[in-house]
Amino acid sequence: MALVLFVLVLALMIVGLVATLTASAVLGYATVAVSRRLPLGARITLLVALAAGSAAAWVSALGVWAVSRPANLTLSFTTTVVSGAVFLTLEARKRRAPRTPHPAWQVRG
Repeated sequence: MALVLFVLVLALMIVGLVATLTASAVLGYATVAVSRRLPLGARITLLVALAAGSAAAWVSALGVWAVSRPANLTLSFTTTVVSGAVFLTLEARKRRAPRTPHPAWQVRG
C-alpha cells in the first residue's frame, strides 16, 4: 500500500512539474512576442517582472506543500526568463543576419 501511495504522489509531482514548466515557458515566449515594439530594456524588465509574478502565483497556488516552495519558485522563474531570453536572442539573430540579394537567374558554373 505504501508503494502505491508513493508512486501516486511521485506521478502527481511529475505532472505538476510538467504543468509548471510548460506554463512558464509559454509565458516567457508570449511576453517577448507580444512586447515586440517596446525597447529592449523595457522588454527585459517586463519579462523579469512577469516571471517573478508567475513564480509567486505558483507558490501561492501550491501553498499546502511548503517543502516544494523554493523549488517551484526557482523553476518557474528560471523557465520563464530562459524561455524569453532564448526568444530574444533568436530575434536578435534574425535582425543581424546578413541580407544578400538572391540572383534573378540561376548561376551555372
